[in-house]
Amino acid sequence: MARVKSTEQDDTGNFNAGLFNALPDPVILLNISREVVFANRAAVDMLAAKYEGRDLALSFRVPDVLAAAEAVVQGATEREVDVSLQVPVPKNLKIRIMRIEGSASELGAVALMVFHDVSSETMAEQMRQDFVANVSHELRSPIASLIGFIETLQGPAKEDAEARDRFLGIMGDEAQRMARMIDDLLSLSRVEASERMRPQEQVNIAELLSMTRELLLSRAKENAMELVFDIAPDLPVIAGDRDELMEVFQNLMDNAIKYGQDETFVKISAVQVDRIPEIGGAGIAVAVENEGEGIAPDQLPRLTERFYRVDKGRSREMGGTGLGLAIVKHIISRHRGRFNIESTVGKGATFTVYLPL
Repeated sequence: MARVKSTEQDDTGNFNAGLFNALPDPVILLNISREVVFANRAAVDMLAAKYEGRDLALSFRVPDVLAAAEAVVQGATEREVDVSLQVPVPKNLKIRIMRIEGSASELGAVALMVFHDVSSETMAEQMRQDFVANVSHELRSPIASLIGFIETLQGPAKEDAEARDRFLGIMGDEAQRMARMIDDLLSLSRVEASERMRPQEQVNIAELLSMTRELLLSRAKENAMELVFDIAPDLPVIAGDRDELMEVFQNLMDNAIKYGQDETFVKISAVQVDRIPEIGGAGIAVAVENEGEGIAPDQLPRLTERFYRVDKGRSREMGGTGLGLAIVKHIISRHRGRFNIESTVGKGATFTVYLPL
């Protein structure tokens, strides 16, 4: 059996286990027999296994990693392997295995394994790729329409005044749709860039809701709908970004009007709560409720994804970009609040924003 260095000891000769235990990345030392002679705390915590004194193959059954480790203990200078683990939780790791000399040799160690968790980087890259693909897809359709109409107006419909007016109207709608999408993308980018910095401006929620009502009153009347407000008196001011919160309320109320049934009510309430769900602490809850088709339970978790739409055709027809609720989510996150969506198919939906005091 190989000599095993406990992760709790740091006083054997010149080997400093405490130094390795202080490292944020998991580290494992191997001897010439490919047995683990030391594993720091990060390795034990991250990989949820007891390694020391065992052949690496008994604890880490990844052929590429074992082959790289074998090559290094047999004399190779360095190897690097990318690997995905599914247990205890999914992780993407970059593992670097290096030949070593020095104080660790008293343990019989000849190779050092360093595990670097690149899950967040991998996820960010995947999100970037998905985002680019979605933007390209969303812009391709209106651009194709514009090109087609321009070619038609330059050719067959060149002298057709009626067709020209009809096509120009459609082209104007498509151009406005692209402009809205670009505006929403810029807004989303700004919010994400500042999401780590909590806003400190003092904001009166009742006043913001009143202003939003004035902006959307005519829109509601067009659909024969009524905005009903129930604002608790003496709501305390909160720390927030006035413009961003205005965007949140305007977005939610506009959606409630768009997807509600004609000749119904959109109810907006604001009350102080003693505890925000899942976060704790006192806050203000602003709920926007409509009467309509509702949203199926399996679709609720995806509503805040970029470009996700319950009804793509209807959303595009109404001028939606699929980014509104993603913007709402990030704004609320910046305010350290919570966003909750509840819906019953055939009855309607309620979107609730919780903002901490």
